[in-house]
Amino acid sequence: MKVFAPRTLLNTAITNQRSFAGRMIPLAETKFIAKTFGVTLNDVVMGTTAGALRRYLREYDDLPDKPLVAAVPVSLRAQGDESANNQVSMLRMSLGTDVADPVERLKVIHESSDAGKAMMSRVKTVIPSDFPMLGSPWLVSGIASLLGRSRLANVVPPFANLIISNVAGIPVPLYYAGASVACYYPVSIPAHSMALNVTVQSYNGRLDYGLIACRRTLPDVNDLGDYLLAEHQTLLARAQAHEKESENVKAPAPAMIESAPPATTVTRSRGKTERKLKLVADTAAAPRSAAARTRRAG
Repeated sequence: MKVFAPRTLLNTAITNQRSFAGRMIPLAETKFIAKTFGVTLNDVVMGTTAGALRRYLREYDDLPDKPLVAAVPVSLRAQGDESANNQVSMLRMSLGTDVADPVERLKVIHESSDAGKAMMSRVKTVIPSDFPMLGSPWLVSGIASLLGRSRLANVVPPFANLIISNVAGIPVPLYYAGASVACYYPVSIPAHSMALNVTVQSYNGRLDYGLIACRRTLPDVNDLGDYLLAEHQTLLARAQAHEKESENVKAPAPAMIESAPPATTVTRSRGKTERKLKLVADTAAAPRSAAARTRRAG
């Protein structure tokens, strides 16, 4: 992957105005897609977003030949570590938007994710993660002000095209003052040169997508949300078709049923005498017997 991402309409300086769209996708369907194609749930989230962005940018004739790059927050906290600090970094992942087929694009994303995770595991010990200890809030605030006032984000090559974050949520229903919480749409933060942020949070058997953007850059973010649902349906249909094909291949061929030999006679025994009864009747025999009985009666 190259150092910089291709420039698109998403990579501009932003204003303080926002546009927002929330969409819901069943968690079980996303897991089914991931299991069918041998990828992770996060890969499917990335693939769904990538397909929606590919369609959106094509409508504006702004889809670059090179794949879009997503900035993905990753946790560096070791299992069992309960220290009260931040341990997070940022991973760049290819979205494979230069690949037309959604399943092939999903494989590209999976390979990019594996490569990024492998790299992160090798260098995680030297990555600064506790940003507040470094005075990062003041530093980031100053950089953001500089980028906004100078409009440097409009000319500097972007580090990534957008931010995508997938957060594991609560798997059971929540209640507030006795009322059940119906949804849990996350609202995150876009940034200069990355005017779109897609954050996903699981909740009670669903994946709630929160798409927030600079209103000047993406006033029609609801269209992007609709394309996201359409891309999910495309992946789901492909997964169902793949599973059906696999079942047909694994199913054994039906056994050949041998036809029974034609019945001719049955032998019955009573005492010491045997009598054979003919089962296949001659259709012409009955009329002839009737005619014979008529002649005998005459």
